[in-house]
This record gives sequence, C-alpha cells and structure tokens, in this order.
Amino acid sequence: MYSDKKILLVGYGVLGSELLVDLEKAGAVVEVILDDRHSDIVGENRIRGPVSDLPEVLDQSNIDLVVVGASLITSAMISWVNVQTQRFDLPIYVAPERSEIHSMDNLHEVTRRPGIEDLFARSSLEVDQEAISNVVAGQRVMVTGAGGSIGRRTVLQLARFGVESVGLLDRDDCLLHDIAVEMSGQMFDERFPLFHVDIQNRGQVLKTFESFHPDIVLHSAALKHVTTLEANPANALSVNVLGTANVLEASIAVDSGLFVNVSTDKAASRVGSLGLSKFIGERMTRGEGRAGYRSVRFGNVIGSRGSVLSSFRLQAQHHGEVNVRGETTSRFFMTEGEAASLVLSTLAQKEPDGTYVFEVGEPVEIIRLANAVIAEVGNQAEIRIVSLEPGEARHEKLFADDESPSNTSVPEVRRVEPPPLDRSLVRDRLASVDDLFDLEHDVARQLLEDLAAL
Repeated sequence: MYSDKKILLVGYGVLGSELLVDLEKAGAVVEVILDDRHSDIVGENRIRGPVSDLPEVLDQSNIDLVVVGASLITSAMISWVNVQTQRFDLPIYVAPERSEIHSMDNLHEVTRRPGIEDLFARSSLEVDQEAISNVVAGQRVMVTGAGGSIGRRTVLQLARFGVESVGLLDRDDCLLHDIAVEMSGQMFDERFPLFHVDIQNRGQVLKTFESFHPDIVLHSAALKHVTTLEANPANALSVNVLGTANVLEASIAVDSGLFVNVSTDKAASRVGSLGLSKFIGERMTRGEGRAGYRSVRFGNVIGSRGSVLSSFRLQAQHHGEVNVRGETTSRFFMTEGEAASLVLSTLAQKEPDGTYVFEVGEPVEIIRLANAVIAEVGNQAEIRIVSLEPGEARHEKLFADDESPSNTSVPEVRRVEPPPLDRSLVRDRLASVDDLFDLEHDVARQLLEDLAAL
C-alpha cells in the first residue's frame, strides 16, 4: 500500500517518529512532516511547519497520500485534516490510539482509513503508562463486567502491565468465553480465571472474592441503557445499586486496596433511572471512607454494544431510516480505548478520593453522527426526527449544578466529591421489599429518587 508512495506525515511525536521509520522500511517516501511543535524539533529537515499549514503544503507538493501519525490527536483535528485531503482528492490514513497499539513493529500495517470513531470520539488524553504500571504490576486484579465493551478493553490493556492475574467476572457466559479465548487462546488459564457470576447474587460475589482475593477491583458490571432502565427501574435498583453494594462489600471483606467504580455522565444530570442508580453507586463508593476507593465518570463510549452508533448502523442498513431524537440533541463521546485508559489512570491519581471526570471536549450533535453513518453505509437511508425517550436529556453534562469540580494532575480530568452514602443505609431502605421485581414501576422509580437524596 505504501511502497513508492510520496507521503505527508502529520505528527512527529513518539508514535509519529516510529511510524516514519517504519513507513520508509515499507518503501514509502516521506516527503513532508507537519507538527505543531515544529520549532522545537531539530535534526529533521523535512518538517515544514504546523499542521495548520496543510492546505498550503498540499497545494505546493506532489503528495500521494496523507498519514496521521499523532497518537494524541482530537477528532476535530482528524476531521479537519480529512476535509483538506478531500479537496485534493487524496487518501488519508490514521494511526490508532496509543493504547490500541501492541507493538511498534510494522506500524504501517495498523494504520487505517479514518472511521466514525476517529472522526467523532478521539481526544488528546495522555495517560501516564509508567504510573499505571507502578500501581498494577504484580497485582491480582478483578474486573467485573469483563465481557462488556469497557471491561474487555480494560482487560486487554491490563495484560500489558505485568499484572499477576486478572479475574474475569461476568454473568454472560458467552462473553466470558470470548474474552478468555482472546486473552490466551483457551478457556482456562490461571492468569485469567473466569468467574461466571451475577453481581446481584450477594453470596456468590462474596464467595468469589474470597477465593480470588483481588488486590485491585475495577467495577464495570452494570445495566447501561437509558430506555431499558426507564421502563424497568427495579432492574436499576437490583443491578446498579444492590449489585454495586455487593461488590463493594466483597472488596472490603478481602481488604482490596484499590477500587474503581465505573460511572457515567448521566450521574450528573440524574434525569432517568440510569443516572440516579449510577449516582447512588458513586455515593456508596465514596461512603466507604477508604483511601483508594473512587469512581470515574465519562460520556458515551462510541461503538460499544448497544451504543447509538451501533443502533444507527442497524437502522440504516436494515430499515432505510435513522431515528434521531431531536434536531439539536447532543452527546459526549469517547472511544473504548480511551474509556479503558481512563479507568486505569484513575488508579494512579494522587488526589483525594471522589469521582474523576474526563472532560471530553465539545459535545457532538447526534444528527451529525446520523449523517456520517448514512454516508458510511452508502445507501439512501433517511433521517427521521423523533421525540426524546423517557429518561433522556436533550443535552448531557459532566457535572451537576451542585458540584464544584477541582483540577487534578491530568489537565483533561477533574474531580468532584459526591456526598458519601453508607451502603448499609441503602440495604436497610430496601430490606422491607420482599422482591424488587414485584414493585410497581412508579414505586421503584421513587425508591431510586429517595436513595439518591439520602
């Protein structure tokens, strides 16, 4: 693909410089390099200037294609570069996020044409790999929801940091099978023991943690779909609230030193059952009053199972129309790799415990995403504007009005302190309910609101 091609390389950092060498080994001719730090780089006379010079350089140079080799590049910048290359009818290829690169060998083979994830969800989040390694190396780590989108990516990244073992806990046996085979090529590997456990089962969770005895717990198991939980708030109580209480109790029982509860930006707006249940989870985590027990909150993970991107693709492919809930509705997006990196970097934060929030940049208008999906699918699907579903907000936010975010050592990450909530109070409040699933819809929803306000 690259042999004898004249290339303009965007980005000359750690990844870009490695990619330059690899492209030349593959027979490419790198004619021009653009980097915003151009004035600080010495010894490379092909650097012409900042990335903003791209239109002028393309107009003056005989280039065959453009390669984006910057790992810390935002979707806005990739989109801008993409537009400029289209003006000159040139192909563009991008390197994946740094967290998704397993080896610096043959880097040119992992470059790709920019997809929707690149154009809408990448950020400039820089993760301190050494700090993460210092925390997790040689440790036993339990990942709940290990078969889910964030859980799976977290497990894949953990394996690079020299952990002793990673416990894979999930209630879906098929997802457990898939992540186990992906990690080691087989179902049973002592480095990645499988735990087919539903976090709603308190006794089973306690027994599992007692047998594995994790040093670190990464809790990503949850129900995460707004419309499903709005129709079934008892499920939010049982899984997201009591399930989280079970995992917290088990972690304390075996003296796990670090605990990260994966939350969502919907815990800030608290419009629906999902946001309320995840906010309660944040409060219970802080309510443990234990150093190293914290939550991490971020926006929608683009391309994850059941995400709006997945839904749009299915609608466009099979139904010829894409349902957009409001012309101005917007959401925050991040990639699966960034989400997993943020979970791990939360372990290494030196600030006091609380909820860490990744500021992902500007929200994306959903109608733009819908148009991009239709272009990707390549059919004549139409956009249909529909009403918001119950429990949905037109615009999401990362912080509640009553929260005062503070800075952290990572520029893109802020910290808030949700009011601590003793999980025993939550259990006591729900103890009088014989069966959560017998509750009427409105009663279950009111219980969520009451617990969030305790």
